[in-house]
Amino acid sequence: MVLYNGAMVGPLIAFGAHVFDPKTCGLRRGRERCDLQSQPAQLLALLLEHAGEVVTREQIRSTLWPDTSVAYDQNINFAIRRIRVALDLDANLVQTVPRRGYRFIGEVTRVEIAHPVISRRTMAAAAALLGAMAAGFGAGIIIRDAPAGQFVYDHLVHPDRCPYVRMLLPIHRNS
Repeated sequence: MVLYNGAMVGPLIAFGAHVFDPKTCGLRRGRERCDLQSQPAQLLALLLEHAGEVVTREQIRSTLWPDTSVAYDQNINFAIRRIRVALDLDANLVQTVPRRGYRFIGEVTRVEIAHPVISRRTMAAAAALLGAMAAGFGAGIIIRDAPAGQFVYDHLVHPDRCPYVRMLLPIHRNS
């Protein structure tokens, strides 16, 4: 994860109609989230990392189940089925290499997406502004009989009386 011009930048992997986030193991097809459990997602990450190469069943076992003696053949088969279901029309990108393992045969591109970072200072300024507006609004309602209070009350509580609000809000423009 890299910080660039005040934005967090994270690598995503795009292939076919999908985008995969290796950090969160999240898979998306367009804007739609694809359900993928933890181990199938880890296996997909491994296949994408070695795209075009055969990933042996032993490599999969040592990556997904290190220091474990499980019947991993069935687990690998299950994970591959779950990946193919999640990929839907792109399921053919995961190729079975008989008696060896699996290969991801699609074109893989790394995509950098910028996520805006909101600093504490900006959040504090927004909270202070919101607090000041709430205090002003509250004071205007409480002392609405005084001239300043009457102005706040008329302009904020009754926006149809305020030329400034009517100008900004489309529902009050022609009133």
